[in-house]
Amino acid sequence: MCGERVFETGETFATTTTIASVVRSWKYIPTTKYVHLVDTPGLCASSARDRQNVQEMVRYFKSLAYGVSAFLLVFDIKDIRLDAYTQDMLSLFQQLLGKDFWNFVVLVFTHVDDEVRDELDDAIEAVLDPEEGFVAEITRLYKLSPKSFVPNVIFATTKDVRMSSYGQRQIREIYNSVVRCEARNEHRRFNCTWLQQIRAHSSEEEKTEFITQSIMGAWSNMASNVCRLQ
Repeated sequence: MCGERVFETGETFATTTTIASVVRSWKYIPTTKYVHLVDTPGLCASSARDRQNVQEMVRYFKSLAYGVSAFLLVFDIKDIRLDAYTQDMLSLFQQLLGKDFWNFVVLVFTHVDDEVRDELDDAIEAVLDPEEGFVAEITRLYKLSPKSFVPNVIFATTKDVRMSSYGQRQIREIYNSVVRCEARNEHRRFNCTWLQQIRAHSSEEEKTEFITQSIMGAWSNMASNVCRLQ
């Protein structure tokens, strides 16, 4: 999106739990636009529910208070699975933000080799298969309507986009997907009652306390739901 690497990457989500954000110009699109990116590695890891992690989550949700154009869920195409971490993350977002959150989701699959067409076709099928695909699994797990949950899906390369016409096209497609998120939602950013409640608190301390208690309550509800299922 920015034409350069701006966030640290690792082999697993647990590499770091520090929230990072940058503002950069959006590359390879036909107009001058700036994008505010917020990276959330390990945000909802059950092994990291300590004080530091909660503080990072508070910082993240404060950054959303004035609306979000899109939530980009990023996965490695070589590891397409809804593991426990991913399920926890999505459950927490749904608990706090409501199901309308899903209307602003864009799925991005990285490490695609566009020069090996058979592998790319297999990856697309694994994601989009109407019965067994990744999108279908999300629909089942979170009780979404298959008619309304039709997210934009991007298959992105990790090659140097300055040298890859495919990579540049995919950056433009991510931009178009973000624009479509707002367009199909009455040309508005994502917002919800909970984010409005954050803004309603006048002091940073009150906002922090409200978000912290909300997170703890959501985790408690998630744990109770797991116990009932067992």
